[in-house]
Amino acid sequence: MPRHLLLTVWAVLAVAALCARLGGFPLLDPDEGRNAEVGREMALTNDYVMPRLDGLPYLDKPIVYFAAEAAAMEVLGPTETAARLPALLFTFAMAGAAFWFSGRTLCAPTGSGAQRAPAEPWLAFIATLASPLTIAFSRTVIFDSALSFFIMVALMGFYFAVESGGRAAAVIAWTAIGFGVITKGPVAIAVPLLVAVPFAGRKIGRLFPILGLVLFAAVIAPWLWAISRAVPDFLHYVLVVETTQRLTTGALKRTGPPWYFIPYLLGGALPWTFVLFGQKLDRRDRGILYLLLWIAVPLLFFSLSQSKRPQYILPLMPAVALLVARVWCDARRGTRIAAAAMAVLGAACIAALRYVQLRDELAAGARATAISFGLCALIGGVVAFVFVNRRWISFVALSFPMLAAPLCANPLMNGLALRRSTKALMAHVPPDMEVIGIEAFTGSMAFYLRRPIVVVTPDAEEFTSNYLIRHYDEFAGTPTLQRPSYVDAALARRAAFIVRDGDAANRAKLAARGARLAAVGAHYAIYTMMNP
Repeated sequence: MPRHLLLTVWAVLAVAALCARLGGFPLLDPDEGRNAEVGREMALTNDYVMPRLDGLPYLDKPIVYFAAEAAAMEVLGPTETAARLPALLFTFAMAGAAFWFSGRTLCAPTGSGAQRAPAEPWLAFIATLASPLTIAFSRTVIFDSALSFFIMVALMGFYFAVESGGRAAAVIAWTAIGFGVITKGPVAIAVPLLVAVPFAGRKIGRLFPILGLVLFAAVIAPWLWAISRAVPDFLHYVLVVETTQRLTTGALKRTGPPWYFIPYLLGGALPWTFVLFGQKLDRRDRGILYLLLWIAVPLLFFSLSQSKRPQYILPLMPAVALLVARVWCDARRGTRIAAAAMAVLGAACIAALRYVQLRDELAAGARATAISFGLCALIGGVVAFVFVNRRWISFVALSFPMLAAPLCANPLMNGLALRRSTKALMAHVPPDMEVIGIEAFTGSMAFYLRRPIVVVTPDAEEFTSNYLIRHYDEFAGTPTLQRPSYVDAALARRAAFIVRDGDAANRAKLAARGARLAAVGAHYAIYTMMNP
């Protein structure tokens, strides 16, 4: 099969692989359940300005992803597939951008190294999709795939603005930054500029066209104006709490050591990070230099930040893929290393079954996942090693295990959902009862019940919303957020009560008042008061 046809077919299969079983497991708390519920309520109310969680303002994140999943739910209904679909589509857009950028900027050495030929863009497309970190967040109800796409567009725009002097490229970059800001905040400004400014050097003025800044303001201003009218302290909360404190303090309890992201970069871009091992990169090549800055500067920025989560380095995955596309033709040594690592990983997954003890609900799914993925990794690694000189076969073999991962992992994810989702538990709540959570709430509860829950809490910690925690006194006493004293009155009504499984005091109180235990899950129990 000709090279181009082989890679085209494999790219189509890569897209299909990431689509497979997108809604094949329940929403996982806290992030997926909470974010999906915000999207469900947005679709229900048709209010595309104010995000709400259980009827309360949820201002911890801006609007773009919530609006995207709400739009999907308007068409597909409030399902797991609809909630995850925007992340998947933004991931495909990110891979498409890598394809475009690779074909127009990067050159790869020919076999002799004497001449240069255009890099095969499909390599960048497939390598972007076949990276574990990309795959994980393409199938998760979270904002980072969307943010990564906008950051990538901004970085590509700034590259062309510096190298060719085209004002339109910088204008596109600032427009993308605007959408990034209303996806996840000011980090969408910081990352592209931290990379582009040192790259531009004396050409820094090319990064700041007046029209670009105007369009940036035009993108963010309408929503900021609308939300600030409804919530006057919104900008203070975003700039002081969600940005400054997140980066400079441990107030949000997301700290980690300076080397926190190194394992996630090596493993998150597996096997492509190993392909680059020992590969000489010519930093005199402006395209290569830019990709190295694209990786190194955000990695340093997030490593110095006091808030750390694996998905923060998701924007680095396309840069790794683009570097692989650049060096692939000559990267035989790195390919052997990557192939050996993949084979060892596969063998380790299979062998670990004898030594790792898991909870009963995880054991069966983990076993099926370890065997299926382990075999794929072992086969892919061996084939890539044997056919190291058949460069395109070797590439397909290396990407095969990662593209198989979504299907392989489905049994494990369903097992994990038994502990991380309340879908099965919510099926035991009578449909005609008021639902009251006593210091107990997750987003997936409201999502699967399709109705609000009255949350009784002294601090709003159950919402995992920094905004609601800090504004507890303002919202306590509203229909879905009540102080602890609310429980005594509620016990006099016909209602379903959700409590934490380990909350002995409230469980005893419910039992003493005649509530019947209806169901017990991994973390919560349901009591019903039928005839008070």
